[in-house]
Amino acid sequence: MSVFTQIDERLAQFAAAQHTVLTRDRENHWPDGPGSLGFEERRVDWQRDGFNLAVIIQPDFGGMAVDSSKWHLYALAWQNVEVGSGRRVAELRLVSGRPFTEIEARIEELLTEAGVYLNGLQAHDLRPQIDLHHQRVVRQQRAERRQNGLGKSLE
Repeated sequence: MSVFTQIDERLAQFAAAQHTVLTRDRENHWPDGPGSLGFEERRVDWQRDGFNLAVIIQPDFGGMAVDSSKWHLYALAWQNVEVGSGRRVAELRLVSGRPFTEIEARIEELLTEAGVYLNGLQAHDLRPQIDLHHQRVVRQQRAERRQNGLGKSLE
């Protein structure tokens, strides 16, 4: 039986209020990663003013395995951009690494807080997402240019 049984109806109501649908569970896209057979999760995704918005409830993925004794609920906004990191984000973690029963007990309060946060965001509230892989590549390219005598003038 799903851990979401007691709150699925409320999540579906919240999704309908955002003019979208509730997404239940999903297959994992990491073949050998956490939950490679899929995992229980709930998402409500919608768009507003060019932003992608989501309320996500999912288990912890610490240690490259799904830990269903710890759960997270967060509100996430992102906007894809063509320059820089490629994405600007804003995130509010409402529950982090807590038992699912805490989310269950507080679902009304948590959804209200998430909805107010996400629907109140403006463009200036989103910050560039740090892409660590991209940063490593740029640092390596800079180091190679310095080694080749090109210096910082081309950066």
